[in-house]
Amino acid sequence: MERKKANTIKIGDKVTIEEEICTVKKVEVSKIGKHGKSKVRIEADNQKGETKVIIRPSDFEVEISQ
Repeated sequence: MERKKANTIKIGDKVTIEEEICTVKKVEVSKIGKHGKSKVRIEADNQKGETKVIIRPSDFEVEISQ
């Protein structure tokens, strides 16, 4: 498994969320907050069609599936 920083994730990438492979359908990056880091909101669909949402700091490493 390859790892990418959350702020470099693109629509269509396949990421692992809660041990499920999901396809990214939306990525939003927030401004720097009071804790000094911007946040990334990743919305992705799993193979069952369920939508998963995670919010992580922009430098958090996310697993990418090929």
